Amino acid sequence: MNHKSPLLGNAVSDIINQHQLNANNLSQKRHKAPKKGNMKRELELALTVLLVDLASSDQNFDQVEYHVMTAGLNRLFGTGKTEVSALVNQAQTILKNLRGVSKYAEVLKTNLSLEQRKVILEVIDDVIHADGEVDGFETYLRHKFADLIGVSLEPHQDPNEKHE
Repeated sequence: MNHKSPLLGNAVSDIINQHQLNANNLSQKRHKAPKKGNMKRELELALTVLLVDLASSDQNFDQVEYHVMTAGLNRLFGTGKTEVSALVNQAQTILKNLRGVSKYAEVLKTNLSLEQRKVILEVIDDVIHADGEVDGFETYLRHKFADLIGVSLEPHQDPNEKHE
C-alpha cells in the first residue's frame, strides 16, 4: 500500500513551517538592539574594558587610576561607585581571556556621538596621567583607542602633555 495522506503531508508541512518561524524569531531576538538599560550597561562595560586595559598596561593598576576611571564613568554615564567596582571586576575577567579590545571600542563608536567619544579620549588622557608617568605603551594605546572609537587626534597634540 503506497498512498500518501494529504492530511499527514499538511501536518508535517505545518510542523516544519512552525519550526522555521520559531528559529527565525529566536534569531531576531539575538540580534535585536539591547534595551536602554542594557545598552547603558554595555557602554559602561565597553569603556571600562578599554580603561582597565590602559591602566593595567604598565603592570600597575593603582588606586589613583581607579578613582580617575570612576570619575570618568560617572561623567559619561552617571555610573555609581559600587557599579564601577563590579564593572572593573568584569572587565578584568574579560581582559584575561581577550586578544583585543576592538569589539568593545566598536560598541562605543557605533552608539555614542562624536562629542561623547571625545570625552572618552579626555578620560583616557586622565587615566594616562593619573600615576604621574606617561610611558610609550600608554601613548600607543591612546592612539589605538582614538582610532578604534573614531576620534582623530590633532596633529600637534603631544600625548605627554595633559590637555585641559
